[in-house]
Amino acid sequence: MEEYEYSYKVKDIKPYIDFCIENKYIKIKEVIQHRKVYENIYNKDIISRITMEDGISRIDFKNISNKNNDLNISNESKSLIIDESNKEFFDSMLNTLGFIECADNYRTRYIYKKDNVKFEIDDYSSPNMYVVGIEGERKEVDKVFNELKDINNLYKE
Repeated sequence: MEEYEYSYKVKDIKPYIDFCIENKYIKIKEVIQHRKVYENIYNKDIISRITMEDGISRIDFKNISNKNNDLNISNESKSLIIDESNKEFFDSMLNTLGFIECADNYRTRYIYKKDNVKFEIDDYSSPNMYVVGIEGERKEVDKVFNELKDINNLYKE
């Protein structure tokens, strides 16, 4: 499934959370996640991610077909649950397909949604950083990104 997303580092997430609240976005989730990211040694545009959340581990794959500064257009797979019965298989599959671990992250993710736009606002504890992602329908995401111009001028890294 194609995904249209602006994603970028920021100095502080509070102005983005305030933007969501002021513009009547609904907070649909706040969750602590541990995510390992794997890069493909044959094609750097293909990654795999294992995300651990609420005691459940999920694996998915992402192919970033078009990357332009903060904008990513990609294809993302559905996720599969990893448990003790299939963990060895997924480790073997990642190895066989040429994936190597490139990041081991811990974060609190805040998800806000309105219409066809979703904010994923991440407060990383390891490594220490903040990231804002805005994804959804192209026209609507572009409009929201433009509405954030003043905030981005102050807080975008």
